[in-house]
Amino acid sequence: MLLPVVPLWKKAPFLRLLLPLMAGIVIQWYRPLSLKNVLFITAFCGVVFLVSLSLRGYRLFRFKWWYGLSLMMMVFLTGAITVHFRNIIHHPKWFGHAIRDSSFVVAVLSEPPIEKKNSYKANADVYAVVNEERLIKTTGSIIIYFQKQDDVLQRLKVGTTIVFRNRLQSIKNSGNPGAFDYQRYCLFKDITHQMYLSAHDYVVKPMQTRSRFERLLQESRQGIIEVLRKYLPDKREAAVAEALLIGYRDDIDRELLQAYVNTGVVHVIAISGMHLGLIYGLLILLLKPIQRRRNTKALRGVVILLVLWLFALLSGAGASILRSAVMFSFIVIGESIRRPVSVYHSLSASAFFLLCRNPFFLWDVGFQLSYAAVLSIVLFYRPVSNWLYSRYNLFNRIWKLLSVTIAAQILTIPLSAFHFHQVSNLFLVSNLIVVPLSAIILYSEIGLVMLSFSETIATLIGKAVNWLLGLMNEYIRLVNHIPFVVSRDIAFSLWDAVFLFVIIACAAGWLMQMKKRMLFYTLGSLSVFCIIRLAESELVKRQHKVVVYNIPNQTFVDFIAGKEGFSMGDSALLADPLLFSYNVQPARILWSVSPSDTLKNLKIDAPYYYFKGKRILLVDSTHPGFGARLDSPIELDLIILTKNINIRISALHQLFRCPQYVFDGSNRLWKIHQWKNECDSLHLRRHSVPEDGAFVLDF
Repeated sequence: MLLPVVPLWKKAPFLRLLLPLMAGIVIQWYRPLSLKNVLFITAFCGVVFLVSLSLRGYRLFRFKWWYGLSLMMMVFLTGAITVHFRNIIHHPKWFGHAIRDSSFVVAVLSEPPIEKKNSYKANADVYAVVNEERLIKTTGSIIIYFQKQDDVLQRLKVGTTIVFRNRLQSIKNSGNPGAFDYQRYCLFKDITHQMYLSAHDYVVKPMQTRSRFERLLQESRQGIIEVLRKYLPDKREAAVAEALLIGYRDDIDRELLQAYVNTGVVHVIAISGMHLGLIYGLLILLLKPIQRRRNTKALRGVVILLVLWLFALLSGAGASILRSAVMFSFIVIGESIRRPVSVYHSLSASAFFLLCRNPFFLWDVGFQLSYAAVLSIVLFYRPVSNWLYSRYNLFNRIWKLLSVTIAAQILTIPLSAFHFHQVSNLFLVSNLIVVPLSAIILYSEIGLVMLSFSETIATLIGKAVNWLLGLMNEYIRLVNHIPFVVSRDIAFSLWDAVFLFVIIACAAGWLMQMKKRMLFYTLGSLSVFCIIRLAESELVKRQHKVVVYNIPNQTFVDFIAGKEGFSMGDSALLADPLLFSYNVQPARILWSVSPSDTLKNLKIDAPYYYFKGKRILLVDSTHPGFGARLDSPIELDLIILTKNINIRISALHQLFRCPQYVFDGSNRLWKIHQWKNECDSLHLRRHSVPEDGAFVLDF
């Protein structure tokens, strides 16, 4: 006999508030509403809500839907209002409102400088702007690139105040198709500008602008990093230890980090609920003696909450760790007052409060993956664990660990395919060893930090931790070298992810509740998903494009026919995997393009390219001449100017009749501005790739 199924909205009442809140956040971001109208409608709904609350008897029954509708509308508009005021650009004290060309900027470093290839990078808070000897206190953050010098790391630390003349530049996206929206990512962190400072462009001032608690928190974080670096002799292992304990990943080798991603265990070095759960379990064990006493039970709860939130703040207070901290807070408070809280209710309530605090968490990948993983475990762990059972206890324990991993993957795979365009195929193999091993390492690191006052004990623990980390890293490298470890370059759109979630939900409803109609919903949604994928595949087969990418100081052009692409450009870009994967690979994934040495409809007679009826000229220093002069200009479809070639648009216009000129990222901006002025005087269309983003000729 099947037990009656309790509706989800009764298990999680906050879900009714969470959905309209999310809707208000999304609509306000993509289709902004007037703030005055939003406030007016919110006030009106508030009045309706209060009136409906005062109703009694028959009127309450007749007009109760006004109560629900007005409440939903207020929550929806709360989401919209939160987005407006959380956007740093709308803040009345944002430095962008006060800054001028002649201004001086007073900035405070909010993180230690990180060494890059040609500079040191650090985030800084703009404390004030000075206009004509008038100091205006401001808010907002910037990215500063410092010239490389031997004493930079000694002079510039967290909390250091520097003053420099305004040369800030707005952060912009590259404009390359499918590329990561870096501008939005920075804006969600209140960062809107960046600049480069040489050694003579700034002065360090002995000002203290950070609170005592902030200084204590940062000093503690830096102290933990120094302890790990001191007692872990291997630099690679120390970098992973920093990420595992407090989420500091700037020192991790990129190749090793990619190996963690490929094998599906990056959550180990990205502070998440797993870490907080391990610390929570340790606290429960340590505080078990005082749990039995009624007068110390409240003290136990306070200690657990303080430690959990302190760890969350030390680890950077990311979206996923805040989710865990809020949920564990609900659990601890519920236990203290003997009111256990439903997991579904904790999930929806924590998401509601976090989005009210920062609505931009909704776009945070860590936030999405964290909630998807927890919900997936809650929904699917028990059904998956029931697949197998053995009389051997060891087998059952191993299978439970694997069941958690399998369950967590069910709802996170669509997100991984959409955001990262790859899915780990061997996550079971890697998680089986890495998860328990990382738990041992985490506890050992905590012991190392706590006992660092004794150099002898700390040295012994450090050697053990270093050996365990080396073992874990070596295992990850070994798994990563298996040929089929990961499925890469998956072209997966937002609609693909949505329909895959629908398929999973319908299939789960069918398998777990045995409802026949859910089977029909599953087959129907699967059919729609397949039709969408087939339609996308047909569109890809018919596509023809010429793409001029926006890559600083580089020339790179793709000729795309169907699923094949021929590249022409600087070999230095192909030799730099990171630069290539950031600028070019997203476009190829977006259009499902694979590289090819030849294209059927492409003929090259440098500097001329003939592609699918289009005639293209690429002008650079290697081809200063264009053949014999003819009596009439040559008809072209596109001219691409590269490498700061010394040529005038008027000279090209006498030789060619071309409706479109493109200036790529290998040209200097002053040169591009000259060409743009000439094009405007001749009434010619022009496109500056560094300023306008990548150029795409679609035909």
